[in-house]
Amino acid sequence: MPADRAPSDRNPAFADHAPSDRHPAFADRTQPTARHPGTTPTRHPRSRRRSANPARALAALATVLVVAWIGLGRPTTVDALTAALPWQQVTTTTTAPPAQAPAAAPAPAPVDTTDLTTPPADVEGPFRVVRVVDGDTIVVARPDRETRVRLIGIDTPESVAPDRPVECFGPEASARTTELLAGQTVTLRGDPTQDSVDQYGRELDYVWLPDGRLLNHVLVAEGFAVEHTYAAPYAYQQHLRDAQQQAQDAGAGLWSATTCGGVTG
Repeated sequence: MPADRAPSDRNPAFADHAPSDRHPAFADRTQPTARHPGTTPTRHPRSRRRSANPARALAALATVLVVAWIGLGRPTTVDALTAALPWQQVTTTTTAPPAQAPAAAPAPAPVDTTDLTTPPADVEGPFRVVRVVDGDTIVVARPDRETRVRLIGIDTPESVAPDRPVECFGPEASARTTELLAGQTVTLRGDPTQDSVDQYGRELDYVWLPDGRLLNHVLVAEGFAVEHTYAAPYAYQQHLRDAQQQAQDAGAGLWSATTCGGVTG
């Protein structure tokens, strides 16, 4: 502004405007200003926002609540609403119980050896005899498979072993077992004192003929087999040893001096 210009030369709009130490944004807006004398003061836009229609705000809140209610699955009780809240959702992992191994078949009960002509009540079978392998080994037909059975407590001379020569009285022992079992059915029973199978996978059993006699005992008593204890004493051990002694004393079968004289190998 030129230095020689008097205050009256200023713009009339600012002639009566008193200086203020406050920022114009904070000036008292309830008083008429020199710029617009006689006019009705207006409220600041912020005041208009603070006095917005409360009904509109309530309607917006209600809309949010309805959308949330639908999103939570429309619960109808307080408990259902609480359960539907996201922070109430607990993910659990169900762990399957560990697989259990099939229960082992119970071991046979001790054998009652007081009667050699009647099978025990808990024998298996009857099973059809499929074939005779040799004097002390047969094959029977179970409902689901064929089973090779080795007679417990006896040993007959070899007749079919691929790595051994035919032994004295081997063919005769095999022929006698075939004669006793041809077209027959037998009943079987293991012994808890013995393994269930031998090293060749043959099932170890006592074998009863249809007439009730114990085949293991018959073959020893007639001299077609010898008593043999493989690992541990078995139920009919003493009966078979007694039968062997009687066959030896009588010179029956392989004990005869005209056959093997008791020496088969």
